[in-house]
Amino acid sequence: MTWKTLLDLLLSDSMIKAAVFPGVTFVIVLAMMTVWYERKLLARVALRIGPLHVGKVAGVFQLVGDGVKLIAKEVAVPGRALKSGFVLMPILGAFIPMMIYPFLPFGADWIIFPSEIGLLLAFAVIAVSPIPLLLAAWSSRSKYPFLGMLRLAFQLFAYEVPMFLALASVVVLSGTFNLEKIVAEQASLPYVFPLPLSFLVFFISSIAESERIPFDLPTAEQELVAGWTTEYSGILYELIMLSSYLKLNALMILTVLLFFGGWMGPPIPFLPETITAPFWLLLKSLILLSLVLLFRGVYPRVTIDRLLDIGWRILIPLALINLFAAALLSAYVF
Repeated sequence: MTWKTLLDLLLSDSMIKAAVFPGVTFVIVLAMMTVWYERKLLARVALRIGPLHVGKVAGVFQLVGDGVKLIAKEVAVPGRALKSGFVLMPILGAFIPMMIYPFLPFGADWIIFPSEIGLLLAFAVIAVSPIPLLLAAWSSRSKYPFLGMLRLAFQLFAYEVPMFLALASVVVLSGTFNLEKIVAEQASLPYVFPLPLSFLVFFISSIAESERIPFDLPTAEQELVAGWTTEYSGILYELIMLSSYLKLNALMILTVLLFFGGWMGPPIPFLPETITAPFWLLLKSLILLSLVLLFRGVYPRVTIDRLLDIGWRILIPLALINLFAAALLSAYVF
């Protein structure tokens, strides 16, 4: 391979999308900025200032300092832990959520891996992503991680079923698994209006899937120290946190694609659609993300019995009702 061939490969459209936007660099920076944004938002809720001193603009480099600090800390492996699984699972757990993004379009041409079954592939990665976390807790061979692992398993079983049913309503109404075509079908009317129950079910299930308050039972600090993450420290703990925010951002972007018209928005003067499309998508996902982050400052944690009741007895019936409504709308209206 000559230098010219290598340069052409590095500057190719597919390589830029995979490595820069909407690829690896973008999703990692987005996850880091989400941590900073959450800390500033919750500080305002609590009448505090939040990160301030590190960085000239509102402490924006505080997260960089925290990241370097965690990298420099010692990784303590418990004596009874299964060492290979204990170290490998957090790495795998951070890698798998990144695999959701290649299937998410950020605009008509802003997608890494276009596919006719892109929605199905994205959901498959979402469904697989908790497995390394469960194995990480099991590898710890400790009491509190084991209890957190059980709670995480119960929670995922209760909320992935209604999430899939909510996705099924969108597929029935649009007639496709292609996310770009699903967004195009919402050109006249976002699906949040004909499918409000599906949006509600998917949004609540996304919060539970991300282990966010009020559904953070697997890592309940007041009950389980830090749940399934109790034994982790240093860079392994940093990777666990990275995986959490990667998944949260991906789910918010997917919610916008399915129910809020994706990158559809009013044109911005003097800017081409290739720039405005990602802007509108990220703006809509930021609004949803702000709502999810705000819950941490205003809502208490639910109990485990209530968490399971919401998933099995409330969300699944609501999702089935909207699935039936989607079938009627598909047959007689759309």
